[in-house]
Amino acid sequence: MKLGIFGLPKCGKTTLFRALTGHSDLDGAKRSSHEPLVGVVKIDDERLTVLAQHFKPKKVTPVTVEYWDLPGITDGNLEDGGRCSLPDGFLAQIRSMDAIIHCLRFFDSDFIGSPSDPFKDFLRIEEEMLLSDLSIIEKRLDRLEKDLQKLRKEAIKDAVVECELLKQAKDILDQGKPLRTFPPALSSEKLRSYAFLSAKPSLVLINAGQEKSHEQLARVLKTLQDHIKDQPNIIADALFADNEAEIARLSPEEAKEFLADLKVESSAKQRIVKTSFDLLQLIVFLTAGEKEVRAWQIKKGSTALIAAEAIHTDIARGFIRAEVVYYEDFKKAGSMQIAQKEAKVRLEGKEYIVKDGDMILFRFNV
Repeated sequence: MKLGIFGLPKCGKTTLFRALTGHSDLDGAKRSSHEPLVGVVKIDDERLTVLAQHFKPKKVTPVTVEYWDLPGITDGNLEDGGRCSLPDGFLAQIRSMDAIIHCLRFFDSDFIGSPSDPFKDFLRIEEEMLLSDLSIIEKRLDRLEKDLQKLRKEAIKDAVVECELLKQAKDILDQGKPLRTFPPALSSEKLRSYAFLSAKPSLVLINAGQEKSHEQLARVLKTLQDHIKDQPNIIADALFADNEAEIARLSPEEAKEFLADLKVESSAKQRIVKTSFDLLQLIVFLTAGEKEVRAWQIKKGSTALIAAEAIHTDIARGFIRAEVVYYEDFKKAGSMQIAQKEAKVRLEGKEYIVKDGDMILFRFNV
């Protein structure tokens, strides 16, 4: 899973990157204006710890998330509320992300003054995304209309379908609506390859400063949440990134104590990871044995065959059956043998819909 962090200049996205990845030595990091910082984070999963204690494997492999701190969006007239611009290098990088994290500034600074309105900043960048998508569609429609006169009969039908979908998408954009409100933008094979920016699953994070009260933050967050409440594939949340970056540097024991002082149950890092999984509709299934205990991420609603393919194509090709036990049932039983005696282990076929927390042993023959 690749998540790209972006936002207007000085919004604190690199501090957010530190908070999520634990990276601290970024001041000396060298990169060009178009080069992102990348951090790979192993996702803590208590289930893996329990399974490792039982199976004592040689290796434990958690799910990982890649966070990309993308170059800042630049514009000469940001202070005057003018249009921001999305550079070509930025566009290429953000289109390759599974989801985007839009960081909005809500803190004061001795260098850049009081923050602009986070909601207005969100709308400004959203507008640029809509315009970028609209430009792509208009160019493609122009090309398709010319190609229709040259295509063979068997290719015309596909081109006509694509043309109609693009026109529908253009109508959505002309109304000032993002393509996340147009389901075919993500579901249609004809449109998915365009990776439209306004269709990307999005987590919008308001980055508040310590001088902001929880009440102030709640009001700003509600304005944003009210605006997107009827839109799919977008979630708004908030955090104090400076605090979270400090927590990321601490040991688990120190972090727990720090959170207790703040009267917070868990770090924003844990919350954002969970939210990202929900946003992308991902679940985790588990495999366990003496060689390795491992977590695997797949799309919610995936079949056992798809889960098998996530491990190796040979397992999917030679699929015979899947032996499945739910993690909580295994934990309660204490061993696979007892779980089998209690009839908690099931034999499932290719079409079984995998659930989050399923422990699966695949039987296959190639």
